[in-house]
Amino acid sequence: VDRCGGFAFLYDMSSLTRMLSVLDLFTQDRATWSAEEVAQQLDCSIPTAYRYLRELTEAQLLRAASTGRYALGNRIVELDYQLRSGDPLIQASAGPMKDLAQQVDCDVALVMLSGDHVLTIQYESHGVQMRASYGRGRRMPTFKGAMSLAVLSSLSKPRLRKLMQKNAAELDGSATNDALETLSQTLKLVRKQGYATSLGALDPHNAGIAIALEVPDQSIYAGLGLVMSSERFRLLETEKAAEWLKQCSKQICHRLEIPPARYIA
Repeated sequence: VDRCGGFAFLYDMSSLTRMLSVLDLFTQDRATWSAEEVAQQLDCSIPTAYRYLRELTEAQLLRAASTGRYALGNRIVELDYQLRSGDPLIQASAGPMKDLAQQVDCDVALVMLSGDHVLTIQYESHGVQMRASYGRGRRMPTFKGAMSLAVLSSLSKPRLRKLMQKNAAELDGSATNDALETLSQTLKLVRKQGYATSLGALDPHNAGIAIALEVPDQSIYAGLGLVMSSERFRLLETEKAAEWLKQCSKQICHRLEIPPARYIA
């Protein structure tokens, strides 16, 4: 069968996807893996696990951490630099987010729907250690917190249903019609008021307010939010904070429409 148009090509793509899924095993709590552990986790043979690890190591996506164990490789550090310096959304948002953080004395976060997860892709601190659990590169709880709710408020009901089915474990397995309807009503309120808020949903000592970031690329679902202490949140005028975020959003969208070389700091 022709590899560019037949079953063999599809098989190769499936194998590549499976090999790359090894990278998903590495977390903050589990930084190294052995071939035997990978084989057990992916339900594949040990020789197949060794092949995956060898090929990922040759690509520098993994490295040998100790005898028989592997950790994430240095190529990921290079890719992170390329992402920070070349991704249009990150490039467009960095300046306005930093300015907003300094002006209002809150941390500013940019989150995005990445596959089936909400991911923090940019985080600007206002200089005071916030002890926030979900900085850049961290997956956020999909259905909790102002940031995630702001992102989800832009999704259609069918897309939301699929997301709930994919992340049913976060809902205690209850990705039912009733759960969908409850979440839909919450998101309807977010859309009506134009922002989402949360108090202690992710960190007991922190709070957040976020808006959906409407960028020119309609395939991107993103949210922009402020992270602050619970004490600060209780004194905050949420309407005013939402307006700060909307102004920052306008600056980001304007930058996305012009060449990066013309950005005005």
